[in-house]
Amino acid sequence: MAPFRIVAIADSDSYLKFACATLETMSGWDRNVAILRSPLRPTVEQMSAAAEGTFLQGSLPPVLTPSTLPHTLAAADVVLSAATGPVTEEVFLAASRLERRPALISALPGVALPATSKALQYRSLGDAFITHSHAECRSFSAMASAEGLDQTMLVSRLPFLRSTSFPEPVTNALRSVVFAPQAKVPLAGEERSLILQRLAALSRRHPELDVVVKLRAWDGEPQTHLEQHPYDRIWASLISEGAVAGHELSFRTGPMSQLLVPGAALVTVSSTAALEAVDGGLPVLVLNDFGVSDELLNSVFNGSGLLGSLDDLSRCAFAHPAKSWLRENYFHHQNVDLAQLLESYAARARAGRLEARTKQPTARYLQGRLRRRLRTALPTPLLHVARRMRSSV
Repeated sequence: MAPFRIVAIADSDSYLKFACATLETMSGWDRNVAILRSPLRPTVEQMSAAAEGTFLQGSLPPVLTPSTLPHTLAAADVVLSAATGPVTEEVFLAASRLERRPALISALPGVALPATSKALQYRSLGDAFITHSHAECRSFSAMASAEGLDQTMLVSRLPFLRSTSFPEPVTNALRSVVFAPQAKVPLAGEERSLILQRLAALSRRHPELDVVVKLRAWDGEPQTHLEQHPYDRIWASLISEGAVAGHELSFRTGPMSQLLVPGAALVTVSSTAALEAVDGGLPVLVLNDFGVSDELLNSVFNGSGLLGSLDDLSRCAFAHPAKSWLRENYFHHQNVDLAQLLESYAARARAGRLEARTKQPTARYLQGRLRRRLRTALPTPLLHVARRMRSSV
């Protein structure tokens, strides 16, 4: 029998990284990754960073339009929509209309708590939704039940976490501090400015440390979530105001893995990069100066032992997580890998035994569909305009 075929559709940098890493774990499958064209389309640099260390390294995924999407999906046994909610809904509708429907699987690309109704509603045509911890599975299962959604919850591990058991702390002397921003929090520019100034003060106090701000995108470049106050823009303002000298911090893009090496510590307000650092045995600090809540996307770190303040940052008081937290949150033992979990879906799809997944289009969907179609079908010059308009909102 020919290998099962999985096609992953992404639309932004973080989802593309997730798609490449997920399919990297499915070595026995025929694997393809494509990007559905939109203003979120990653730059070439972002695509290269997302693919590093995977079977796609050194090549770029094809970019699809709505007219070419059905042809790409038609030969798949499994379609993994590694994309934002509106795009996932479009992908699943296109796939559900095929003569031989593939299995429809979706996931979020990192820490997915708090669970939201919108995330599940956009993905409600799917056969299964991948969660990445026992805590996520319980939360999304409860929400799906409350919403009356017929969707199976699978538990896997985030594909870029390599440890097979609880990570062992690395004890190398501290040589670098990496700040991992989150596009959505903290929201206020003043709070972001404060973080940068405290990082600069740390650099001045410890000139032996390399203090790095690891950006997902430069100011004006596309990323999954709109960032109203990009850190590199704020840093330029601080330099012009004389608040910092300018040499204290370095700003970098590219793969996070290049920075999370022995001797590094990670600081963030809320970022999946914290899990990548934990996975490598590195110490972490999750800032709680602005609060700990679902709105700040950091309540998942309650009980981890990683929460601390900017004053802790000044003291280089990084920490390793509690094992009880690891077990419930992203570092559980995976008895069955994702490829095995998806094999039954692929076999049923290939045999034509998947039930139809149809629903009446909701008013929300109909209202948004024209806008989504315009975003994915715009000529290239207008696509650039749409990106600039999104960045200036």
